[in-house]
Amino acid sequence: MRLVLMPLLRLMFRPRFLGRENMPAAGPCFIITNHSQVYDAFMVNLEFYDEPTAGLLTEEYFRGGLLTWLLRSVGGVATRKFQPQTTPVREILRLIKDNRMVVVMPEGGCNWDGVTLPTIASTGKLFRRLGIPVYPVILHNNYLSWPRWARWPRRIPVTIEFKPPLIFTPEMTNDEVARMVDEAILWSPDRSLAQFPPRVPRGFRPASGITKLIFRCPTCGDDGSLREKRGHYLLCDACGSGWRVGGDSFLTNMDSGKRRSSTVHFHRICALPREVRDFGKHGPAYLRALGLPVYQEIDSLHQTLLGNYHCLLRADRVDLIPNGSGLPVEIPLADIHTVSIERTYKLQLRTEECLYQLNFGPGSALQWEYYLRCLHPPLGSMLYRRVNNPSIAVPVH
Repeated sequence: MRLVLMPLLRLMFRPRFLGRENMPAAGPCFIITNHSQVYDAFMVNLEFYDEPTAGLLTEEYFRGGLLTWLLRSVGGVATRKFQPQTTPVREILRLIKDNRMVVVMPEGGCNWDGVTLPTIASTGKLFRRLGIPVYPVILHNNYLSWPRWARWPRRIPVTIEFKPPLIFTPEMTNDEVARMVDEAILWSPDRSLAQFPPRVPRGFRPASGITKLIFRCPTCGDDGSLREKRGHYLLCDACGSGWRVGGDSFLTNMDSGKRRSSTVHFHRICALPREVRDFGKHGPAYLRALGLPVYQEIDSLHQTLLGNYHCLLRADRVDLIPNGSGLPVEIPLADIHTVSIERTYKLQLRTEECLYQLNFGPGSALQWEYYLRCLHPPLGSMLYRRVNNPSIAVPVH
């Protein structure tokens, strides 16, 4: 896998390296990094020729087949997003005992807008417990090179910066550990573009997929009126606004000429009020998605297709109405323990009994995740927490 993937990553992202003197020579240690695209853990490995790292990966990649075998063969450990588990911890302890270098993404998942998410509590607790060196790595411009929402990469060089190790002790609090980790790997477009400006290409269809991130019109706030055009434009059918999307994921307003980052537009629409709408025979709801394939998982990693459903997000529950045969499903928001997105389109709702997975085609799974976190604050440990936390830097371009 390394023989194929590593040369390909060097060709795609043309990485340059800073702080090689801070690279760990061997384990046991942790390596932490900001996480904006699926290849981040592999890019950290580009300079580790003799001893590849092990690491935590979402269990989505461990559902069987060749990929699962390859990941396990190099020390991949399956974990569920935002859910404390004992099995991954035992696996990490085994890797540390074997003097391995273990890559951990403290954000708990891949961010959508390039701004580093707050460290999840279980990660800080693990660092305090083991007390081994933690090496921060910042991947500059990894978001710009291939945003999570984008269908196609951009050939924007990535700068990989190795920083001096952090040492945590059991006497430190979780908040102290999280603050140190956040500061060590924080990346956002406004903080890094001035220091590491990319040579911005035109990009192949850079607007493809952007409605997964910009799910409401930044001008009028209308929900469901945005559409992509010819891979380079974002248009609103409600108010007539339009933007040209560049290879650096900045949007230029076609009327005013103002140029703002996709991150700024995302935070702008997140600040808009959420309104209940009348969906006719389906009644009032915040959101509706028609004809989604819905899966149920009771035993870990084994999913069953329930059928196609019309899905509605109401103030206190998610309703799944069968599109044809099947039984209706009602999921109270209070019963949802975690919400996450796999890839870019699989919205997962985990309850005490099982996991429900809603597969979005058109439409934005991110909008559903954000609304769920806002309606049910106990879920709001990532996106919701950062958007409403002024201490987390947000770009101002």
